Amino acid sequence: MAVPVLHLNLAPRPSLWRQRHHAVGWISLGVGCLVLLGTIGFTWRAYHQASRAGREAISLGDETRRAARQEQQLQASLQDMDASREQSRWKLAERILQERSLPWSRLTTELEQDLVPDMRLKGLQRARSNAQQVVMKLKGEARTREAEAAFVEALRATPVFAQVILERESERTGGGWDFEISLPTAAVPPPFKAKAIRQAQAAPAPVAMPATRPTTPVRPQQPHPVAVAAPAPVPVANPAAVDTEAAPRRRPGRTRVRPNTPGDPE
Repeated sequence: MAVPVLHLNLAPRPSLWRQRHHAVGWISLGVGCLVLLGTIGFTWRAYHQASRAGREAISLGDETRRAARQEQQLQASLQDMDASREQSRWKLAERILQERSLPWSRLTTELEQDLVPDMRLKGLQRARSNAQQVVMKLKGEARTREAEAAFVEALRATPVFAQVILERESERTGGGWDFEISLPTAAVPPPFKAKAIRQAQAAPAPVAMPATRPTTPVRPQQPHPVAVAAPAPVPVANPAAVDTEAAPRRRPGRTRVRPNTPGDPE
């Protein structure tokens, strides 16, 4: 009986490392270099941020110490300040600031635009109320009651004056009316606009009228001709004398003979 032949391969099976060990090695080396470079970059970025944060912290500390020193200096100056002596200066500065916010030129221009005929202003005073609001006090006179009413209505339409208060009104003995008006001004006056511009903006827009068709002109009728009768003949006593006088006289001279042309009657 024959002995069977056994086929044995004792060598290990080929792996990826045995087949591609050069490529795998270089790829692993490149990945390692990239990781190393990324680690170095992130480390440098963190170091840069930390150094910048340290500089900002140092600058903030310096500013804090500087603000603390300024606060101490202000507290010391306030302790040494005499409030009763500086109060007049503060009030003057406050008054100047309020007057600059609403100058005299603006008020006088608004009043000039509101003046109406048959009235005049006798007094003009600028005061301040308890709420530190600028108040204009006017004294005037008007010839008629209508002129006074027109002036008050014009003041009410002015946006720079918040309110119109008629404090006193009396009739004069010689005719006319005396009045006193208080005008509290607005806290934030609007920009200046002329009276004509305000009226134009407040007026409604004109309504467009529809176009009308042109009418055909009527021709005048021609008058009918009127028949006029001929005058009657006047009787004449001596016709021969009339014909002789009325006949034209020929001037003496040569007689021009016209040659006969064919077709002319002889």
